[in-house]
Amino acid sequence: MRPGFVTRLVNGPLFDPVLYVRHLNRRRALLFDCGRFSGLSNREILALDAVFVTHTHMDHFMGFDCILRTVLHRGTPLHVYGPEGMGMRMAARLAAYTWNLTSGYGLEVFVHEVLRDGVLLWCARAGEGFRLRRCGTEPREGTCIVETPRYRVDAVILDHNVPCLGYVVSEPVHVHVRPEALKKHGFRTGPWIGDLKDKVAQGLLDRTLLVPTCRGEEEWKVGDLSDWLFFTSPGHRIGYFTDFRASRENVERIRSAACGLDTLYIEAYYLSEREEEAYLKAHVSARQAGVVARLTGASRVVPMHVSPRYHDRFGDIVSELERARLGGE
Repeated sequence: MRPGFVTRLVNGPLFDPVLYVRHLNRRRALLFDCGRFSGLSNREILALDAVFVTHTHMDHFMGFDCILRTVLHRGTPLHVYGPEGMGMRMAARLAAYTWNLTSGYGLEVFVHEVLRDGVLLWCARAGEGFRLRRCGTEPREGTCIVETPRYRVDAVILDHNVPCLGYVVSEPVHVHVRPEALKKHGFRTGPWIGDLKDKVAQGLLDRTLLVPTCRGEEEWKVGDLSDWLFFTSPGHRIGYFTDFRASRENVERIRSAACGLDTLYIEAYYLSEREEEAYLKAHVSARQAGVVARLTGASRVVPMHVSPRYHDRFGDIVSELERARLGGE
């Protein structure tokens, strides 16, 4: 079965962690962290609905300017999520530039500052010189910070000597397309399949949709298309956790939010020989990452954010993580 998300660790496992998550059959995407990067095209950046920042250390946040520069002329908003203090830091960042040429631009940036008992919402408009203003507080149900018909994002607050967010992105249910049904009815593939999934998820079964076929464009009822083309399975789940101390509290927060992951992206900063240093600096070793992976039951684990001192020993990082994940600590 094809997953509902297509993911890419933009910088690979050794450098600044940047995870690009694209929705299958839909030209929209999410980005987790935005340190230094060069592996995303303008088209991929323009597809971003939201950027989820774990914390604002430079290697997780310095690339935001590149994102803003790319989306500056678009009309759809950009959402940015981050930990306590995110509003103040975004205000300082936006104020560093001169915006006298943007009065006719339509871009809005919404900043969501994730706290334990709610989410502070801020807004900055290009047409107003990106002056950040407070828009209120959003309620927070448990760990959920975003919920749409196509995906949900949960966030837990971890300790990295500063607040640091860990994220889980998941589908409520995964909708599969029957390729034999597409062929039988002469339907061509394309973005309309994503639009159809959205309408089905919202219960808009009586609506109609224009469908490209071998006979030309035709109008079909959403409910009929769904009956012929779709079947479902449990939704895909991805975890993204970096820069946290291997404390009991942190591990328990991750375990409760990230149980049953399909893919876990997790920091493996040191080998176990430096776990004392890791604890002081609020990082985790490959062994500790493997233990977390085992506790979450992740089907696939991708180590990332490896310390430069171990770049020539990445094989040892992977081996230590896998031993711990399989229970051979």
